[in-house]
Amino acid sequence: MMRQAILLLCGAMIACGGPEEPAPEASPVVAAPENAKEPPVGSPIESNPLRQGFTQRPAPDTRGLPPPIPPFLTDVELEAAAVLRAELDESDAAEAHARLASLVKAFEEAPSAMSLRALREGAVELVRRGRTLHVNVAELYADYLFPNSEAEADAEYKGRLAVFSGTVAPHNMRDFADGFKLVEQNPYVHDPLLLATDYELSFVECRLARPEFQSLRDWQPIHFLGQVRGKSASDVMLHRCVVLW
Repeated sequence: MMRQAILLLCGAMIACGGPEEPAPEASPVVAAPENAKEPPVGSPIESNPLRQGFTQRPAPDTRGLPPPIPPFLTDVELEAAAVLRAELDESDAAEAHARLASLVKAFEEAPSAMSLRALREGAVELVRRGRTLHVNVAELYADYLFPNSEAEADAEYKGRLAVFSGTVAPHNMRDFADGFKLVEQNPYVHDPLLLATDYELSFVECRLARPEFQSLRDWQPIHFLGQVRGKSASDVMLHRCVVLW
């Protein structure tokens, strides 16, 4: 009887395929490589950003960037202005500064297309006559860098209103923790306004006069009027800035 029971048990085990073997371990899931053209998880969503992010200034031919703008003056006009500026005396410079300061104040008190046009026309005229400086922001920044003397740069620029040309840097370029920068295509108020230099994470920083009336796009080239305050930490500081175009 016992033998019959053992034979029945063995037959049942054979029918069921024998003792159950442990299932093989699942292969680890390998995450797909991060797509450099997509924003990182958890980053703020920018409205209508470019598909590509940048850690430095993008190439000029990158699709979606704001278009280039004409130079502030032609090469011939700039050469003529340089000759006139060499003959400039302090009284002429003081008169030009006072006129620009008055035009900036008029814009600050009543920003409008009319006050902006008056400021633009006054700035163009004074630069043409050599009464006011026109400087690229990269040149301005370089003049404050060693081995150049910061004191000499202050003597040339500090406290003076001048016309500058440069390119708006995205506000998030200051974020050291995020090396992947999305580019906002829609105009917004930059406060403060950052102008790109030839050095990563170093800027010409500009406080706009009536910023609510001066919306700008990331990487937009601009000509603007501003008053130099000097160098602070790694940036050169300006204030009372008004975008001319």
